Amino acid sequence: MTEVQAWTKHQANQLREALSGPAPSVVPVSSLPEPAPAPGAPPAPIPGPEAPPAAVFAPDAVPQAAQPPPPPPPERRSMAHPLPPPRRRGFLGRYRVAKIVGIVLLSLVVLIAGATALILIGLNGHLNIDTVDPMLGADRPTQNAPLSSVSSLGDPYARRAVNILVIGSDSRGGDNAAISQDKDPGGQRSDTTFIAHVSADRSRVEVVSIPRDTLITIPACVYADGSKVPQAGATKQKFNSAFSFGTAGKKGTLASGVACTIRAVEAMSQVPIDGYVVVDFAGFAKIVDAVGGVDLYLPCAVSSKKADNLNLPKGVNHLDGTIATNYARARTGTGLGDGSDLMRIQRQQALFKALANKVLGMNVMTSIGPLYGFVSSVADSMTTDLGNLTDLAGFAYSLRNFSLGNLTFQTVPIADAGDGANVVLVPEKDQPIWDALINDTPINPAPTPTPPPSAGATQAPPTTSPTPSDPAIPAGMVSAPANQCG
Repeated sequence: MTEVQAWTKHQANQLREALSGPAPSVVPVSSLPEPAPAPGAPPAPIPGPEAPPAAVFAPDAVPQAAQPPPPPPPERRSMAHPLPPPRRRGFLGRYRVAKIVGIVLLSLVVLIAGATALILIGLNGHLNIDTVDPMLGADRPTQNAPLSSVSSLGDPYARRAVNILVIGSDSRGGDNAAISQDKDPGGQRSDTTFIAHVSADRSRVEVVSIPRDTLITIPACVYADGSKVPQAGATKQKFNSAFSFGTAGKKGTLASGVACTIRAVEAMSQVPIDGYVVVDFAGFAKIVDAVGGVDLYLPCAVSSKKADNLNLPKGVNHLDGTIATNYARARTGTGLGDGSDLMRIQRQQALFKALANKVLGMNVMTSIGPLYGFVSSVADSMTTDLGNLTDLAGFAYSLRNFSLGNLTFQTVPIADAGDGANVVLVPEKDQPIWDALINDTPINPAPTPTPPPSAGATQAPPTTSPTPSDPAIPAGMVSAPANQCG
């Protein structure tokens, strides 16, 4: 082996080792060292222009694929060339977002509904609900008045007229003793009773009072267990004794007293009663205090020793709950008329109108929030079967557009019974009132306007002179009856 061949083999081995490692397998010819000239060999020619280097491969080398060029650097955009808008989400993306939003909203609704339910449950616990339907029997008048097209959300009696029997109890027990100043609880009697008729379109409220000294026949009243009240069928009994008989005895309850009173009202009038409200002295005082008291104009000074030394001056009086209750129950004294039940009914009606005036002036009916607050504040002041707190609030809310000018008071016509103490109904005068309540028509319809006189005709003078209003009464304030000052 010549020296050149040995050198070539040595170089080949080095190339083979290099190709087996991470180095590239291609070696340029220019990188190889020039071999030494052999002895006696001619000198190497002078190289000309350099040619492109040829690639020399090792015997077992494998050519590698060419690498892709690196990506160009990101293009910088000026404000004059903003980035393109982001790609719109597909259907699935939008659906996923809507689903998340829906879950969040549903969770909020559940939380709010749960909190509201807890509040209503707590408030309903203060509302005294006592059902009397099982004690009313099956032989009752039915509701035949036409339905209205007007309805309100949440009103359980929507589109139909409602007749509510309101009973003011003169119970002397419990908190009532502090107001009545009566140490003997005695029993329960209906101190005042009236039918509150609410028209189907919620535009009218007509109150018809029934004097407590009206003589009636006690209907076939029963207790909760179905047994008869002992006085059932008794004749020539005071109207308020129906409530007293129903509540008396071991079996007597407030509910059985109410049921007996409803039976008496339906028997005398054939007006279907849809529900009832019972309020005692303490309850009425709490209702008045809940609205911050009421303002009432008195045309003369009023005083009554028996009504907890009631003493009110002439003019505008602000009455809190206790004073308003004493004024409502007073019978004897100065400025109270002849001391009869009819005179007291007139004062009570004026007081109820002043209370309604205050409530409507507070805009309680126009907003659900304040309405719930008002209803809840008086919930434990009354006993009723008109429904739960939500029903009462919905029914009251249906009267949000009611005008005080459409609140009227009427006392059922009566006549002296001839005994100097009691009164009797007058059927021919009472029936038009009962018919109006049954058919949901105004008790006192608006008079028909008189057509203007023809040209040249002389107009007859009025037969009665208009009664001027007292200039001392502030505008919009309710006045007590002036006929009780003599």
